[in-house]
Amino acid sequence: MYFRVAGRDVHLPKLIGAFILFAALLMFVQASALMFDSWDNLKYYDSCVLSINSGSGIEDQRAQFNTCSDTLYKATGIVARVENPKLTARQFWSALLGPVAGILFWLAILFMGYTLYKSGDLVLPIEEKYRVMAENENEKAMLRKKRK
Repeated sequence: MYFRVAGRDVHLPKLIGAFILFAALLMFVQASALMFDSWDNLKYYDSCVLSINSGSGIEDQRAQFNTCSDTLYKATGIVARVENPKLTARQFWSALLGPVAGILFWLAILFMGYTLYKSGDLVLPIEEKYRVMAENENEKAMLRKKRK
């Protein structure tokens, strides 16, 4: 026995699946771009902090650091402190794991949309059991005697 999720004339699940598939594909590409952008911003921050001129005055160094930290904050939301300009491992990974999780989420939605799109071809096998039922009282009594 098989259970078909949709029939040949039912196109609504396929249409919904196509919309989900298209939207998830766009969001997957956007999440991928966000992940690469976060990575590039983290690399830029490291090179920006290392390029601060130590020969200049304290005010110039703070202005250069503020420029670097503002760029990092606007791009990733990570706050870099003046006392410790180097990013900690927790700050680094918190800037990257959000976009990676977004990629995995949209990838799961992408597969769900594909499954819904292919729902016209989806056939699920269902286990079937048979049990013999007696038709009258004499047969029921005979079955009870045989069991005892």
